[in-house]
Amino acid sequence: MAKIMISLPQEFLKKVDLAAKAQGRSRSELTREALRTLLSESQGDRRSWKEALAPLKELERQWVGRWNSTDIVHYYRATDPG
Repeated sequence: MAKIMISLPQEFLKKVDLAAKAQGRSRSELTREALRTLLSESQGDRRSWKEALAPLKELERQWVGRWNSTDIVHYYRATDPG
């Protein structure tokens, strides 16, 4: 698979990482899916970036500030079979 490099504002990258973590995906997988969604639309019906990333905004609205990352780390450490 080819690799690319993109520049994102730090705060936006934090949001991407939070969404990826909430969905159990990697940053790359989430970005691929967002691009795939954007590009799969027909030319006349193609959604804007804002519309394509709307699910990320919704996840941000639901999760940011409502969970403690330390609790999550403790949970996964306690339940990791390896």
